[in-house]
Amino acid sequence: VESVLESRHKLERGFSQRDAAVMIATLEQLIFDSESALLEKVYKEQFKPIDRSLSTQGLGQVLESYMVHWMMSEDKDAIRLLLANRTLLETSFPHWEQLVGFVHGEMKSLDFRRQNTPHATSADASSRRGHNALAQRYSFDDAHGIIGGITKSFASYWESECASMKEALIDMDTRHTGRVPLSKFYSSGLDSDWRFGESETYLRELGALDETNVWIGKQVIIPNYIQAASNCIVSAPHYLVCCVN
Repeated sequence: VESVLESRHKLERGFSQRDAAVMIATLEQLIFDSESALLEKVYKEQFKPIDRSLSTQGLGQVLESYMVHWMMSEDKDAIRLLLANRTLLETSFPHWEQLVGFVHGEMKSLDFRRQNTPHATSADASSRRGHNALAQRYSFDDAHGIIGGITKSFASYWESECASMKEALIDMDTRHTGRVPLSKFYSSGLDSDWRFGESETYLRELGALDETNVWIGKQVIIPNYIQAASNCIVSAPHYLVCCVN
């Protein structure tokens, strides 16, 4: 995808509406394949054959493990530690219980569709023989469908956390300059559960550190900080889930 965007075609002809549609379809397929590969990995780790249906409990276990893998990306050591220690997962992972509620809400959404629109769910393969509302069994495709819904809606769900972060920073901006003194930024971080802990060097690299005022001292630039990569809760191969600009 990146090579096409930087190709000679762009320079010589530009992109038509059809080119844009093809590009979107390609990205959707890449995301779909990436979801499928990660979901298969989780099934394998839990010794669950992908050709067998799961109970509600089994599906919940798969989806919760998927979320840890998805949100921790390539940090294999952290993934292993979190999945091996439920207490550590609940206490160190940002808003884990709320995330679990979000995931289980997506499961209930599938159950609701099965019960209320059986013809539609049969058409989209969410309800088949052995995978209906009464049986409460779920196939790999069902799990993948739920994952797809999470991928599409998670940014909107997580935006409340971004809004909370912005509100906390604005409350610290008593001068109303869009900046927070670095000392105040760090003192707030000591009392928070996971935010505002980036090093001074990293803030500088992000372009979120204002060092121009010798009287006030170093300050964190609020919009630059909120848009920083450190606040992207998901870093997948083909996309990031970050705070809305």
